Amino acid sequence: MRLPTPATAPRMPASVRLPGRSPRPGYPGFVVEEKSAAHGPVRVPGQPLRAGYPGFVVVEKSADLGGAARESVRGPGRLRARVSALMLVLAVAGCAQSPSDPAADKDAAHSASPSVVSAPTSLTGAGEFKRHATAAIVYNRKLVPKGAQASLTAESTGGKTVTSLVVEGLLPDHRYGAHLHVAPCGTRPGDAGAHFQHIAGRADASSEVWLDLKTDDSGAGRATAHHDWPLTGAMPRSLVLHATATAPSDPPAPRIACLTLS
Repeated sequence: MRLPTPATAPRMPASVRLPGRSPRPGYPGFVVEEKSAAHGPVRVPGQPLRAGYPGFVVVEKSADLGGAARESVRGPGRLRARVSALMLVLAVAGCAQSPSDPAADKDAAHSASPSVVSAPTSLTGAGEFKRHATAAIVYNRKLVPKGAQASLTAESTGGKTVTSLVVEGLLPDHRYGAHLHVAPCGTRPGDAGAHFQHIAGRADASSEVWLDLKTDDSGAGRATAHHDWPLTGAMPRSLVLHATATAPSDPPAPRIACLTLS
């Protein structure tokens, strides 16, 4: 029905209002009433319509120009249509998400995983250097006098290793070379094998354990080596004392004594 122009439009009658009902926001003259399709109103006025009650309908009423009320009925089918539309929107939104980046997922998994920390490890060796005693054996009595002794500890924890050597009774004011080796001491100087290396093939103080020292006037001395790696896998099995200090560009000095570690 086409309304007359404002100049000739008749005065709109008052909105149809039902007792206890309030107009719908934004729709003057409209009210919402819940009715049973068969038995009339059966719910408390003002309560919201709930899904699952197919007997209820929503009636919208307004006053038209002739004073007659018009109705529109919203039943269960309309509700189901709205729910279906909502589910479709959610499904489309889920599909629209960008695919995950495998590299990012791998990095995240890697960062989330707990760090692997090696178990604490300790190596020790101590004794007086004697001939034919492989726990602490001497190969050169001139540079390792009778009564000379040594003590070594290696502590590895938290991914770091600290190795300490203490000697007594050696020649005074003398520089000795000292390194950890891969095999236990034996009756021959070469029985201790090669230098222990954390990184195979890397012959320097960052990969090997060097404990060079200079004795005082009483023949005592000490040295400590710090490394940012743990003792894992194959362990060093001995400390070898060399005749002179380490010279990286030269072959190792002769082996003069050996201390077995365990």
